Amino acid sequence: MKKQIFLFGIALFTSFFSIVSAQVSVDPNENFYKDAKNWETKGIVSWLPQIRPYSISTIKQILNTVKEQGDEADVKLAQYYEEKFFSKGWNVGFEIGDKAKVSNKEDSKNSFYLEPSFFGELQLFNLVGLGYDLGLYIQNESVGDQEVLPTFKYKLIDTVSDPASVGSLVANLDMNVNMTVGKENLYGMFGLNRIAYGPFMHDSVMLSGSQFHSGNLSLVTENEKWSYAQSFSILGRTKKNLNGSYDPEKYLAFHSLRFIPSKHFAVSYFEATICSQRFEIGYFLPIPHMALQGLFGAADNSASGLTFDVRPIDNLGFSLSGLVDDVSVNGLFKGEWDTRFKFAVQVGANYTPKVSFVENLSLDYTIVTPMTYSHRDPGSGRGDDGYFQTSNYDKDNSENFTHRLTSLGTELPPNSDRIQFNATFKPVDRLRIDLGTTFARHANITEHLSDAEAIKMINANHEVSQIDSRNYYATDGSIWTNYWTFDIYEKNYFMRQQHKMYLVQVALNAEYELQRMKWGNLSFSLGYMFEYIHNKGVDSNVYTSDYAKYNSSTGEYETSAEDVARAKADWVNRFYNVVNNYFSVSVKYCY
Repeated sequence: MKKQIFLFGIALFTSFFSIVSAQVSVDPNENFYKDAKNWETKGIVSWLPQIRPYSISTIKQILNTVKEQGDEADVKLAQYYEEKFFSKGWNVGFEIGDKAKVSNKEDSKNSFYLEPSFFGELQLFNLVGLGYDLGLYIQNESVGDQEVLPTFKYKLIDTVSDPASVGSLVANLDMNVNMTVGKENLYGMFGLNRIAYGPFMHDSVMLSGSQFHSGNLSLVTENEKWSYAQSFSILGRTKKNLNGSYDPEKYLAFHSLRFIPSKHFAVSYFEATICSQRFEIGYFLPIPHMALQGLFGAADNSASGLTFDVRPIDNLGFSLSGLVDDVSVNGLFKGEWDTRFKFAVQVGANYTPKVSFVENLSLDYTIVTPMTYSHRDPGSGRGDDGYFQTSNYDKDNSENFTHRLTSLGTELPPNSDRIQFNATFKPVDRLRIDLGTTFARHANITEHLSDAEAIKMINANHEVSQIDSRNYYATDGSIWTNYWTFDIYEKNYFMRQQHKMYLVQVALNAEYELQRMKWGNLSFSLGYMFEYIHNKGVDSNVYTSDYAKYNSSTGEYETSAEDVARAKADWVNRFYNVVNNYFSVSVKYCY
């Protein structure tokens, strides 16, 4: 209790003197990176580094290039960022805001928050850089951040699971820090922060930047004709599906090699590997992960892909990034196009028109096939019948591409696709307006299970629920769902299920910052999103322990096809259509 009161007292005291603002060398979601992408599309700067965030030296180099080669508006924006990030090495301030969800079918929610913080960018001898953002996130205890977020979105707050509380409020540490050592073309990064990869600023098939922060060790080298980036991240694994229990000993190794034959074209090959319940130093070496895995029997979960970037003319860029998680090469060679093929692809265009108030227009399409990013299931090497042993339950989900309940890839769940349009406008100085529209589809691969496979899942869920009532194997079609040992795993049943969930979102966000004064500066944000979901509930569990029939006298399960049919019928009957409205408002002060 003393600890809680002490922390809360600090929060009240610092809230009068301090600001929240993500630091550019710490947070890959800072608006600077969207503007840097636009400068790349315009041809003002050359190819940007592959991993975000960048080093302080790299950011300064980009801003200097824009000031030398950009037009009047670009120069003014670069000068704004230079003053914002580097005018002094420390800042204090606070953000106060409210996020609300108003629904016609679901519970309406409201989350009030206040975050005082201390942050800044420091650089020593143009060689060592330190970015830091140390905050205390205070909110009403009754509503979690995820409860007021739109569908298929993650929170961008890095709070831990041990809050201090007083009355109806809870206070949580929200901090990120990143140190860089090196010059613009060669530097290492060490920190606790989010990390992102890829040509799309709002999402990615690997390392989208929306995942929870992690401990990262990265190396980046940039050259005229090639570049290389690698990172090693410390993650949190989930041993029990979605109940908030986390364990250590889960790591992500990632690297990407890019070739730049001309200023109009670049191609990258990247690999990502999850290593769990052991530390493998071999992933620090710049060698192919697939070859390395051959040394120890392919013990880890690897995925690889290609990224293509094309800029045929200034102000227009096309990108494609594709990841392959697992594939039956023999099946493809035989012309079996429905064979096992777990992949995610994102393709799109970014256009920066020569119109003063339009910053950019972008359009992209994303597809994620069933069970992509997932790994292992209750039947993986368990028991004589190839099914489950409850003693191994805690090993589930330790090797999928997740970190503390967030996907390391795209925010879309497997067996989904999405088309998305975004536009950014700056009609007057210091006013930014973002417009976004989304149409997405999602189906639950569990619907394709045979009766025999469904019976196994029902019985398995009953078995693990006897250990802990919170335990279950996911049958919701999410990244937590994988049927490794089932026949369904050998086929690609993308969007071939009877029932589908459809999602439409339209979002409008505005940010306005007052002119900087001696006493600091003040900014305001307003946001609204309309969301319509048809067949909400497709993304829920189908085969739960409730449908198991266990004969305690014989010790045998008597679950039948009738129980499977009943479970599926109940699942369908739970579908509903819903309209959600999301509102957000915040005020930030910085000194």
